Amino acid sequence: MILSDLLKNTGIRIPEKLAMVEIGSIEEDSRMVVPGSLFVAIKGFKTDGHLYIKQALDKGAVAVLSERQCRDDERVCENPCHENRGILSLIAARFFDYPWEELITVGITGTNGKTSTARMLHWIFEKHDMRSGIMGTIGHVIGGRNVKANVTTPGALDTAGMMRKMVQKGDRCCIMEVSSHALSLNRVDDVRFDAALFTNITQDHLDFHQSMEEYLNCKKHLFDLVKSNGSSIIGTYSAGFPSIDCAVTFGFRESDTYRISDISGELGRISFIFQTNEFSLPVEMSIPGKFNIFNAAGALSAAVELGLDPESASESLRDFPGVPGRFQSVNLGQDFLVAVDYAHTPDALERMLRQASELTENRVIVVFGAGGDRDSSKRHIMGHIAESIADIVIVTSDNPRTEAPDSIISDITAGLSYESQCQIIVEPDRRTAIRSAIRAADTGDVVIIAGKGHENYQILGKNRIHFDDREEATAALLDVLK
Repeated sequence: MILSDLLKNTGIRIPEKLAMVEIGSIEEDSRMVVPGSLFVAIKGFKTDGHLYIKQALDKGAVAVLSERQCRDDERVCENPCHENRGILSLIAARFFDYPWEELITVGITGTNGKTSTARMLHWIFEKHDMRSGIMGTIGHVIGGRNVKANVTTPGALDTAGMMRKMVQKGDRCCIMEVSSHALSLNRVDDVRFDAALFTNITQDHLDFHQSMEEYLNCKKHLFDLVKSNGSSIIGTYSAGFPSIDCAVTFGFRESDTYRISDISGELGRISFIFQTNEFSLPVEMSIPGKFNIFNAAGALSAAVELGLDPESASESLRDFPGVPGRFQSVNLGQDFLVAVDYAHTPDALERMLRQASELTENRVIVVFGAGGDRDSSKRHIMGHIAESIADIVIVTSDNPRTEAPDSIISDITAGLSYESQCQIIVEPDRRTAIRSAIRAADTGDVVIIAGKGHENYQILGKNRIHFDDREEATAALLDVLK
């Protein structure tokens, strides 16, 4: 694509010598530039792309899009809006020729439940011979192959490029987890969705968003991106859901489009009735956790809105295998339950522990921490929740990043009253904390290892080391069961 077509109607002045230059790739990372690239310089949170303009030109970039006048070089075009994130989304869409117009696209946003809802919907689509790509927290899927994910929602270039690959590989659908960061930072501004689904909103990311109101407004932006004939779907089962014109809803209310009733849950199994004014269908799944009922209802609502038969879609979930790191059982034949879960927000931790309380014949033991360099205001809340529900609380490290682990733990323990019957243990070393929990477990107990779920690493300072809660739990169980 030539540069003048790529930047058409953007208000950016293109030097005459550059107008007909062919652009072979678009890059926002100067290290990825090759001869023929357009380099888009963006001032980020950790570094400034403008510092690498010379490097990009030296590597063969034929043009640079800058947010400011910073170099006397006719190959550098200045964006008069002085903000390149929105332009990057637009030109990515043009460069990759709007792949979402050739796919059935579903965007899922919300604090909790995005991954499980996306994986359930993917399972339903696949059962109906609708091969689907995924972009999400635990990994992407393109053309039936798994691709490692570094973030929940990739940047604008990667998003458009991956969706184009999905089309090329024969995928019919794309299911995307859409984070509030992605919505705020223009990563999906030019993507269009056949269905946009909102799961719930609870406190998280207040290190990035200034308030819960701003956080919700970022989430609501997803509904601005729905295709003209698309569907907006809202979960009403949790407080704080937005009101969106013409949206369909799912939850417990009589007024909901899709209604949930007759919930039942036991160890390793859940069931409920999924109904509208036209049908009433039983849904049974061989996975634990009543909270998964809400995720399943969201997935089914999207499936039906997209034209799938309700009965067939519901039946598809009967053999859904679950999601890695989401209430994932570690079972070596012990007489107590050990489960690893990604719960890292107050609401998710509370849901997880209340579910554990319903499942246990004895005690609830929880191991959890909080991420460093992230929203610190939720830490004491999580401490209070753990103490109020669990019988044994082991406070440990999560991904401390550049924060001191002891400081993070102090923020968590600030929410503890030490007045309950709950036993509280502080153990900064996560491996030792997990082993302590499993050694303490007795017949009928439920041990929850929360916060990291599918992650197979721990971030200490700026170093990422291999660490997998599932592996650590397995090793601890092997020791106990000797």
